[in-house]
Amino acid sequence: MTLLSDIISASAHLHDSNHLPSNEYDRRIRELVEYFRRLQSTKALDSFANDVSFLDRFDPAIDSIPYLFVLHVQIQKAQELNADPFPAALCPSGKLWTYASHFLARFDGVQVRYAGREWRLLVELVGQVSQTASMPLLGATLVKDAMLRLDPSCAVFTSSHLLLVRLCLQAKAYSCALPVLNKQICHFPISLGRSSSEPSMLCADHGSSISFMTEASGVSSKLSYRDYLQYFLYGGMVYMALKEWRNALHFLGIVISTPSTSSVSLIMVEAYKKWVLVGLLEKGKLCSPPSIATPHVVKVYQSLARPYIILAHAFERGDLRRLNAEIDAAKGVWCADNNVGLVSQVVGAFFSQTVIKLGKTFAALTVADLSKQVFPSPVCTEATGSAVASLVMSCALSATLVQTKDHTESSMLRFSSIHSLPQLSNELDIQSQLKQEMRLMETLVINLGETNNNLGLSDDYVDSLHKGQVWSGSSEANPIVGGEAELEMDEDLMGDMS
Repeated sequence: MTLLSDIISASAHLHDSNHLPSNEYDRRIRELVEYFRRLQSTKALDSFANDVSFLDRFDPAIDSIPYLFVLHVQIQKAQELNADPFPAALCPSGKLWTYASHFLARFDGVQVRYAGREWRLLVELVGQVSQTASMPLLGATLVKDAMLRLDPSCAVFTSSHLLLVRLCLQAKAYSCALPVLNKQICHFPISLGRSSSEPSMLCADHGSSISFMTEASGVSSKLSYRDYLQYFLYGGMVYMALKEWRNALHFLGIVISTPSTSSVSLIMVEAYKKWVLVGLLEKGKLCSPPSIATPHVVKVYQSLARPYIILAHAFERGDLRRLNAEIDAAKGVWCADNNVGLVSQVVGAFFSQTVIKLGKTFAALTVADLSKQVFPSPVCTEATGSAVASLVMSCALSATLVQTKDHTESSMLRFSSIHSLPQLSNELDIQSQLKQEMRLMETLVINLGETNNNLGLSDDYVDSLHKGQVWSGSSEANPIVGGEAELEMDEDLMGDMS
């Protein structure tokens, strides 16, 4: 029997997985992966390195393992022959790119759990090729689909998360990142032996993906403290581009409140500067950092972001002349920090935020009086009226604009009390929000249970204490928070953000 026949026969043993018990399927797929790794190490798969028709014999949806391993061999051979990490066949529209994209869109998520390292290398290569070819959107789409196919919850933070947001920012395809960004990250990949609940069968149904997205699986490269900060900073930038200010504040808040030992990194300072501007856009005020941020860290932020603090104070006071003066005085700062776009939006938001604040003081104002309250110099009443009308129609302002019969008189803006607004009109929105919150709570409860197990806080463990088992005390450090740190600390004070 030829090697090709052996491969087809070995892969066919997995086709009837629905009729196999989990332990038998687990045994077969582990044997198949080991079989291909032996073929790879002995160079036996090299006989298919130039066989462009080999992959056409397999369907990645049911033959994910042979497809993935042989595709790797063909990619490596093309790189060696061309002395180029990105040969033409691997570039978009090339033959190998077509096979890679076909695989990432169709692979079987359960099978790939057993070949996580090979899957990750292919995902990273696709991302790198798309960047080199100046087509990051192609790579972002494939990376996103591959991540969601392997782990629909995306609850375990991996290096692919950071790759995806980088590609989306480069492609300016911000919405492409949302299916992953909107997922709740609850875990980092754990190492073998740390969790007493580590399953023996990766193919089983798991309540949480932390059970199979482990360090040993190879689905993520080694993570550092810096990767974690960059992901949430870049994620916040995606939300800023989409003007989802509330979500942007949430992501930036995670960065600036991350525990720090003796100093803060440049990434954290950069996030704080954006935090100040986004706070003005979302809430019209200088927002305090999350309460878990330590006072000494907050002082460092404020000293390094002083122009931003001054700008926020001018905004809060409703002084447009002072606001414009501070913006002009620190033009170099905004340019150096790549925040010119955000600052310009702050100026645009000044009018709407000021009008909203006036609604908390006055029940009604004529448009002419409103214009005098907001602008230091005379402004065309018609222009002010048009701006107010836009705010009302966009629901950014809860008010009613009343046109008087005498067109020579100024229109009247009547602010609406929250309690006077019709409640039924918001019922569908409230129901949608409640359903979304319920799904979020279900996700958090599932992952919290898994975390409790990892930390030794499960009900089974507590019951075992009542049966006479004694806590091991200081002789054994907690496997999660003990001597071995899960993340490599990389808190360079003013390092680059590349």
